[in-house]
Amino acid sequence: MNEANLQFEAATMSGFREVLGFSVAEWEPGRAVITGQMTERHLNRNGFVHGGVFASLLDSAAGLCGTYCTVPGNIRRCITISLNTHFMNPVKDGFLKVEARVVSRGRKIFFVEARIICEDTLIATGQGTFRYVLGGENEEGVPAD
Repeated sequence: MNEANLQFEAATMSGFREVLGFSVAEWEPGRAVITGQMTERHLNRNGFVHGGVFASLLDSAAGLCGTYCTVPGNIRRCITISLNTHFMNPVKDGFLKVEARVVSRGRKIFFVEARIICEDTLIATGQGTFRYVLGGENEEGVPAD
């Protein structure tokens, strides 16, 4: 994992990412791992982590795994075309690990599989299709705005 890219990613955290409360634990070409501690703010009215939180975490990790950039200071961007989710187990609290990997890639589109684990229990899986935008298809990325 390129330390400069990881520092840049941490420094440019979006507001939504801050609300979700995750951090990038591992990031390399074709793979990303994000982690986060679930708290009361993530719960639905039934006392479980909201499915929208899981979907957002799957989407976030999946987008990252396809946009790793080897050039410090440059970035790659993508948008989600589709995201399918499958929820297996509820969570009330705990530390989540979300791992995503690219399964196939074309010039403008890439396909990802992702999963969420909490204390060795599979919580949810997702499969997504993503499109590179604004120069994101270039391995070397583009200068950050």
